[in-house]
Amino acid sequence: MQSTASLGRPFDERAYVAELIERIVRECPERVPTSEDERKAQEIMSAELAKLGLAIEEHPFAFNDNLYANLVLHFGLASAGTAVSGLFPLAGLLMHLTAGGSYLADSARRAYLLRRLLGFKPARNILATLPAKGEPKLRIVLAAHADAAFTGLLFSPTLVKQMVGRRLPGMLERFLALATYSNFALAGFDLLRVFLGPLTLPLRPLEALLTVPSALTFLINAEVALRKRVVPGANDNLSGVAALPVLASRLAEVKPPEVEIVFAVTGCEEASMGGADALARDRLKEWDRARTVVLALDSIANGELRYIDVEGEVVRRPAPSWLTETMDEVARSEPRFNEVQGYTPPVGGTDAAAFLAHGYDSIALICVDEELGCPRQYHLPTDDPEHLEIEPLMKSIDFTERFVHALIRRRLGIDSRPAAAKVEPAPRKRVVGPRKEPEGNAQKTPASPRAAPRRSRKPKA
Repeated sequence: MQSTASLGRPFDERAYVAELIERIVRECPERVPTSEDERKAQEIMSAELAKLGLAIEEHPFAFNDNLYANLVLHFGLASAGTAVSGLFPLAGLLMHLTAGGSYLADSARRAYLLRRLLGFKPARNILATLPAKGEPKLRIVLAAHADAAFTGLLFSPTLVKQMVGRRLPGMLERFLALATYSNFALAGFDLLRVFLGPLTLPLRPLEALLTVPSALTFLINAEVALRKRVVPGANDNLSGVAALPVLASRLAEVKPPEVEIVFAVTGCEEASMGGADALARDRLKEWDRARTVVLALDSIANGELRYIDVEGEVVRRPAPSWLTETMDEVARSEPRFNEVQGYTPPVGGTDAAAFLAHGYDSIALICVDEELGCPRQYHLPTDDPEHLEIEPLMKSIDFTERFVHALIRRRLGIDSRPAAAKVEPAPRKRVVGPRKEPEGNAQKTPASPRAAPRRSRKPKA
């Protein structure tokens, strides 16, 4: 593999990225969160970034290793609460409140409660920094996770297309949120039963109906947790990881001295953004939120490039409007970027969600197959180097570079682009073609991508 010591232009970036991804998949095939393979992949990336002269720092933290086991624990407890409530309403009340409250706090990044029963293990993030001269006026964090996901029936293309690729009405579109909030309604029935006893018997069918989201969440995630098969993760997310050295090489040449750029290779994203959450918590004092912007790169190949305008599977958090406006500005800058627009995933999320939860201005880029509602090969054994689409990946890297320059120009008024890029093309109107609504949806979608962003979903549960 070509060494990053020779990164610069001209340089065969495509070959470098492809070879780096192939190497990590070959040497670290099972990058489960907190695993030795996750650590090895981070060591490879640490060495690649160090070759560029970046300052390397290890940020340790502890987290658990399996998102799906966490979901099984929470929603298995919720389902059991309904089962016992008829005879033991106080037990049912406690179980429903614990399951709903714990997962709500977990998803909102406020506290980890039931999750701790699964055990926390040592893990780490790798931070590689292009430092500012003196106190930075702007810090840009580019984050990409090195761990890989488990697979299961939940991620079969047919099921994903039916559950995620089609729009569902109301809360059904946000099934995990529905499963969480329904537990508070069930706790209300439990409380009624404490005081009214047998008089609440006619309510049991309604309680059973409200338990369906929890029961289904338990069953589909139990299959993934029991299978314990790890995917290669070439796109999700070695595409984002391999982009970091290329971006570091490009940006080092032109970065203004007032700007600090941090390249973060995070851990435990597939266990629910554990590394990003720990990093955001631990840097609250050191990284001034008013001067720090975070961009997460997650699965930036195998689809059309999109930015996430709203993060959060239960508690929704929109990306700051100035960041979505900057994304749209860059999308209009070249015809090849015209496809880039916002969308909102119904479940799951990226490392950007953890930073948003702690008050940082943050946004994420990912690629999506509009027909599937997620990236091609998403969480499948075929997410391997052979099925990685290099051309969309390189375009995503180009867009990210442009976005970083746009951030610097917007926040500091400095045009940091390379000289050749400062020759502005003639203004072009961004054209967005008509959209084909899913079958059965009678509502017309406006042509404006900002008025109604396309919805592609990155499911996690």
